[in-house]
Amino acid sequence: MAIRFWEIYEETKEKYKLRILAGKNGMDNVIGWVHMLEDETIINRFSGEELAVTTGLKARIDGWLLHLVASMKKAESAGIIINTGMYLKQVPRDVIDWCEAHNFPLLEMPWEISITELTQDYCMRIMQQVRKEEQYGIMFERLLKGKDVPDDFLEEIGIRYHLDGTFRLFYMQPQYTAEEKVLFRQAALKLENVFGLWQNGTKIRYPYFLMDVKEYYVLAVNDFPEESVAELTLQIRTIFSYFFERKQLCLGIGPECHGIRNLSRALGRARIAAQMALRMEKDVVDFDQMGFFGILFSSDDPEILKDYADRLLGPLEEYDRLHHSGSGETIGYVETLRSYIANDRSLIGVSRDTYTHRNTVNYRIQNIKRLLDNELKTTADLFPYQVAFCIRDMKL
Repeated sequence: MAIRFWEIYEETKEKYKLRILAGKNGMDNVIGWVHMLEDETIINRFSGEELAVTTGLKARIDGWLLHLVASMKKAESAGIIINTGMYLKQVPRDVIDWCEAHNFPLLEMPWEISITELTQDYCMRIMQQVRKEEQYGIMFERLLKGKDVPDDFLEEIGIRYHLDGTFRLFYMQPQYTAEEKVLFRQAALKLENVFGLWQNGTKIRYPYFLMDVKEYYVLAVNDFPEESVAELTLQIRTIFSYFFERKQLCLGIGPECHGIRNLSRALGRARIAAQMALRMEKDVVDFDQMGFFGILFSSDDPEILKDYADRLLGPLEEYDRLHHSGSGETIGYVETLRSYIANDRSLIGVSRDTYTHRNTVNYRIQNIKRLLDNELKTTADLFPYQVAFCIRDMKL
């Protein structure tokens, strides 16, 4: 978990004589880095979650400070600390009111406090948190792989997580260039801002961890209610919309698992859901909603599945190939059988779905039965072909 503005404020407010002027409700946000800021032109290089510290050198320019905070808010920055006393005796009321109305954290500290010392201190704290997360990451990765971890690690994280509770895993498998990797990491930081520490806040307040595990990212949420999964999924799709829109990201949602030592099983199923999303060109797949595909995508040997589908559908595919009935001009025997199964053997249903006269549908069904040497009457007759169509849909 990244460090948040409120945490760092509580730990340093007396040392640096910090005072909140406005935007307290926005302080449950992640701080990615701290910048000295005297010129608003560099804000367009901000990636979000930056905290700025300024002396207000240009504050004598009418409207400059209000324009500065508005630009920072637009850039999704974490907030601003103003070193008052030299260039700016006090923060203008219109700036305070704007920050309060937009929940943008605005703090002040007296001129005798060193900006350099505060900036170095905050950056060090952020770096220490990053190193701590990396150490945690090693242990969490072991848990995700089903390996043992030291008891003292479990005792330490037990303060934050309900270890015997439930965990829900969100598995993201991105594809990006070196330049886009930076964008993805920035989006991942924004994802952390979906969560919050404040019990009375509006953010998701369940313990979580977010990890970059080489070729994939994992978000695990502790004791997360089922009714909140759709909301979080929507926020993930919004935050990573750049990658979803370009088909460079798919999301697999694993089933709820009980106990932190069962994360590896949950990860495996979340990965299966992501595999289905990738193969079937879907943005998001929830393992709990995969149905029979959950079994098929769990197979370690896709060739077995392909051979099975080839054996059952091969005669019809060969017929379609030879008679050009699958060329798009007419509905072939393969698609006729698929519709026949989907419509529970209703000729009228097949006729409606395929825009084909009922007598023609009946003629084709009789030929299909002959080619397959199967009467296609009972569930036992039809189920193997239903499985074969599912395998074809997997696009192996």
